[in-house]
Amino acid sequence: MKWLKWIRVILAIVLTIPVFLLFIDFFHLLPHDAAKLAHLQLVPALLGGFWGAALFVVLLTLIFGRLYCSVICPAGVLQDVFNRLTSRGVKKNRAKRYFKYTKPNNWLRYSILVLTVVAFAVGSSFLVILLDPYSNIGRMMTDLVRPALIPLNNLMVPANASDNNFFHHINSLGFALVPVAIATLFLITIAVMSLWRGRLYCNTICPVGTFLGLFSRFAPFKVVVDHSACNHCGVCARSCKSQCIDSKNSAIDHSRCVDCFNCLSTCSQSALSYRFQLPAKKADTVSDTVKNSSRRNFLIAGATAVATAPVAIAQNKLGVKKAEPIMPPGAGTRDNFNTKCTACHLCVSECPTQVLHPTAFDYGIMGMMQPKMAFNKGFCQPDCTHCSNVCPSGALVPLTREQKHITQVGIAHFTQTSCIVYKEHTDCGACSEHCPTQAVSMVAYVDGLRIPHVEDAICVGCGGCEYICPATPKAIVVHANIDQKIAKPIPKGEAKEQKIESFGF
Repeated sequence: MKWLKWIRVILAIVLTIPVFLLFIDFFHLLPHDAAKLAHLQLVPALLGGFWGAALFVVLLTLIFGRLYCSVICPAGVLQDVFNRLTSRGVKKNRAKRYFKYTKPNNWLRYSILVLTVVAFAVGSSFLVILLDPYSNIGRMMTDLVRPALIPLNNLMVPANASDNNFFHHINSLGFALVPVAIATLFLITIAVMSLWRGRLYCNTICPVGTFLGLFSRFAPFKVVVDHSACNHCGVCARSCKSQCIDSKNSAIDHSRCVDCFNCLSTCSQSALSYRFQLPAKKADTVSDTVKNSSRRNFLIAGATAVATAPVAIAQNKLGVKKAEPIMPPGAGTRDNFNTKCTACHLCVSECPTQVLHPTAFDYGIMGMMQPKMAFNKGFCQPDCTHCSNVCPSGALVPLTREQKHITQVGIAHFTQTSCIVYKEHTDCGACSEHCPTQAVSMVAYVDGLRIPHVEDAICVGCGGCEYICPATPKAIVVHANIDQKIAKPIPKGEAKEQKIESFGF
């Protein structure tokens, strides 16, 4: 049944490579609908209310086992890549190189799952952000891989400038310590754990894997042991990256099996097959002792989560805040954004003007690494709806262009004593010239000079004024709305399309 493994490999390539590319597609070559592949990721699907996708994953697992972990989850596929790279050239010594059966660490994995669920239920997305495999992959691609590829792209610009227009200079967002550190830690963790003990991460730390394991143990389609043919040689166990095959007792822990199908082709006795079996034979599953232990651990973990969740929520106040961060358009309320955003940074990667930046603790500890708007490298284009339309978790509600035009993420605040007109007694007006909503106008000042004035009702907080302001410190700065509002619509024909390349004077 080696063909099952190759089908799994092909499906993994088809379903996960586009997900990886979403985060490094700075040429925007992928079709816009490619972002919908992220809706198949379980945590974003649950948070975003994509119930069809979430139900599909659960039913897939309930019927066929944890195929999700080997075919759909990018973190799982990356671990398989690590395993594959280290297994090349050792086929003759495969039995020495590969794995052995280990008992499940139920206390750890169920504790992590229950703590994550209970903490989220009482309003904290801290553990979801930290542990969701898809979001970790997103941060790894956005904060580690993408910054490494941008300089390579920029090196190609001079060589190809006269030949074609494919390569163009791309600015880097800069270095964000906390997201980079956590992305690096995640990469090292899954690399070491997968090279050491295969899918150890998936079956101990990952809450998604543990959650799906609750369903996969009941799957009618599973890897089954033929006891009459099995000679207990242990070759299958040594090929099992989940370390869930107990060859001595001819038992398989289906809550940990990720349906990689590696074991099927290793058995010289053809004692293993993937087939329909309902109800499961008692000898083919983990022992009753392990099951009962799992139930006890689950209940104990739940009690621990309930006891510790209030402490975790209270710790959110420890986050040091300066100015309130400006949420991406479509976030709506701060509560909605902080609760649903998993900090996958897909919106950061998709932003064409590099307005969205990963944060450290701007939203507090519980909202660490969630993105904010910053206008040091650009401003938010009025017609751009990329971020809200690619968000897989529902933290950003999809906006039409018309809705985006009146979504007020913040309001520009003018400080007269910092303005060029005030300090140097000369004309400027760059902010007014580049305001797409005409919220910034020039009013009479002194000696025939004019100075900016902001009309709050029609300002949407796009940052055009802040970005173009030549003063140091900036004389006009956007202050965040804690909850986004609706600005006064601009009369038709009065809105301006802005393409800022330099100062307007």
